[in-house]
Amino acid sequence: MATKSNQFLPYNIDAEKAVLGSALLSSDAFYNVTSSLVPEDFYEGRHQIIFKSMLTLLERKIPVDVLTIATELNDKKELLNIGGSEYLGELSASMISFGNLQFYIDIVLDQSVARNMLKTIREIDKEFLNKEIDNTNDFILKSEELFKNSIARRHISSFIGMDVAAERLRKHFDAQKEFSPNESAIIGLTSGYNYIDNLTQGFQKGELTIIAARPSVGKTALALNFAYNVAAKENVTVAIFSLEMTSDLLTKRLVASQAGVNLRNINLGRFYGQDRSKVAAALNEVGNSKIFIDDSSGIKLLDIIAKTRKLQAANPDLGLVIVDYLGLVQAAQTSKTPDSRQEEVRKISLALKGMAKELKVPVVVVSQLSRDVEKRRDSKKPMLSDLRDSGSIEQDADVVMLMYREDYYSSQKKTEAGDKKVSKLSNAERFELARQQKERELGSTLPGNASYVELNIAKNRNGATGVVPLFFYKDYGRFEEPTKAWIDAMKELEENPAAE
Repeated sequence: MATKSNQFLPYNIDAEKAVLGSALLSSDAFYNVTSSLVPEDFYEGRHQIIFKSMLTLLERKIPVDVLTIATELNDKKELLNIGGSEYLGELSASMISFGNLQFYIDIVLDQSVARNMLKTIREIDKEFLNKEIDNTNDFILKSEELFKNSIARRHISSFIGMDVAAERLRKHFDAQKEFSPNESAIIGLTSGYNYIDNLTQGFQKGELTIIAARPSVGKTALALNFAYNVAAKENVTVAIFSLEMTSDLLTKRLVASQAGVNLRNINLGRFYGQDRSKVAAALNEVGNSKIFIDDSSGIKLLDIIAKTRKLQAANPDLGLVIVDYLGLVQAAQTSKTPDSRQEEVRKISLALKGMAKELKVPVVVVSQLSRDVEKRRDSKKPMLSDLRDSGSIEQDADVVMLMYREDYYSSQKKTEAGDKKVSKLSNAERFELARQQKERELGSTLPGNASYVELNIAKNRNGATGVVPLFFYKDYGRFEEPTKAWIDAMKELEENPAAE
């Protein structure tokens, strides 16, 4: 039974003695105790000293028993401070059966967590009473994070046996319906693009996905396309943190993409022909989607986490979180010395990955590539090493998508078939060639100011990597994937010498 000290902090001396006594007399108990607890988990000061000596002997690979501990404590001039060899004998007499040991370890850990929680509450109260609070919201967010950290160890999980893991997987398979060859094979939320889903198997719960490109290549537009596709096709809630654009502008982009109406005309309020009816229909579709936008500029990392938790509490079907973009997120400073940008980015990416795991939702983060891409003389196609500010982005992310648009780097003229051998054409040039051929067939210009985009899935922790072709209609902010006929035509241009 837990008692209280004069500071009203919980502890249980009998449980602490039983745990230490068992560790002194049983090697199995010793390894169980040292892998479950830390010195600070013991309330009694001499128990902390004894446990630290046990860890020292473990590090030196010296067997732990009453004699070796007594010798170690005596060498450190600590033996008398803990009550001498007599107290070690008293601990040994407190040994319990190994089968009950975990029960007593849990008691010691629970009391430790409760003490940390109460100390944190008192520290928060003391700061509130004695310090001037400049920003109440910051104080609340900081306090929330401190409280969460104070009880974090209570949730440490132990090993899971393969029998338990296999049974979970068996139940998961049993719950699934029979797979049809005509059905999609994705196991997460669809991106809306088959070629992407075939590689990633959709957006997975707990995964962090990075979309990276140079400015104005279309990364925000792609993230918006993902958001709408998930909300519309999966009928789930999607959260967007937009640090650069207002909610009104994002809404206009969504409407332009769905209506196929030039975004510039929507911004100016100029509608031609059927544009007004198209916009009205798109407004109804977008308005009925479960997309929530937070356009707070300069938002802090803790705000993103707190607001996402709150949104999920109100909308348990939260399916996707998008942060646009990483470079504008502010990490909380934990010391007086400001962090370097690399360290700040490391904290942000690690925390967003932690949020994805905690809330069991996929998180998509937009990020910029460094200028090193443009400094290269040969290929401008981005690589993982081009991720800006920190290599931790690559490390923490489960999926990294790198966008490349050739016309971003050169305002080349349309390529005619006779200008260059087809085998020598780049993908972007082949796209231009195919478009010209299509325009000649239709007798008119294809709408949307289209570009060819290569989406390189350069990292995929749980799946395949590869390059996905996309068409980006810049006027609408809409991405579409090529038809099978277009893919086949490109292959034919490559393989058929007669075409040259």
